[in-house]
Amino acid sequence: MAKLTKRYINHDENASRDEKILKMREKYGARGYGLFWEIVEYLFSNNGKAEINAKVVSLAIGEDVRTVRNFLSDCIEVYQLFETDGTYFWSKRLISHIDQIIAISAMKSKAVQKRYENKSVNLSLYNDIDRHGITNEPYTCTTDVLQLNNSTGTINKIKEINKINDYCREKKPQQNNFLKPSIEEIEAYCMERKNAVDPIQFFDYYEANGWKVGRNSMKDWKAAVRTWERNDSSGKKSKVVVQNDPYAELR
Repeated sequence: MAKLTKRYINHDENASRDEKILKMREKYGARGYGLFWEIVEYLFSNNGKAEINAKVVSLAIGEDVRTVRNFLSDCIEVYQLFETDGTYFWSKRLISHIDQIIAISAMKSKAVQKRYENKSVNLSLYNDIDRHGITNEPYTCTTDVLQLNNSTGTINKIKEINKINDYCREKKPQQNNFLKPSIEEIEAYCMERKNAVDPIQFFDYYEANGWKVGRNSMKDWKAAVRTWERNDSSGKKSKVVVQNDPYAELR
């Protein structure tokens, strides 16, 4: 069986109320419940199956041999909490749990291997180009053809790499650390600049268009304020006009 790397066991919240365990607790009480889980942990450390040997089990869980011998015998023969073939004992529930752990581990290993293989393929494309040897010699040009000093296969590989790079660039998320300002922040900046830009009009305009400058997302709202400021100071009518200003009557 594969080596277990996950070192914990799922424990049902109502395990203490299981019918078989309740019968065991009638005789052994809470101490018996603790002994049961100590033995389950011991089985887990042995990949789910262990020899019926009271001395070995007692040493593993730190209990006296007589107690372990009687308790283990009752768990197997009376309460049927463990399965046995006469030589070894185990828990079906624990075996199933271990199989799930191994299956999940195998799936993760397969996913890691696949990612590694994909990286190896990309790296091999670059290595192939190095082996073919692209020369630094100048190319010759005629009126109807451009002749490079390398093989057609190398050119095709360069095209493949370019396609991969283009795809990666398209998938790379665009980062924009822009934080939308409040009207109070805009007003404070306009007062600092001592300009005539209307903070509410500025906010409403960019709030309506999704805080974009042209087709691009805004990166610096203070720069936009300065642009409005320059438009006002030059005597030119600002290109951005807010129609149906909802705050007109409040001013």
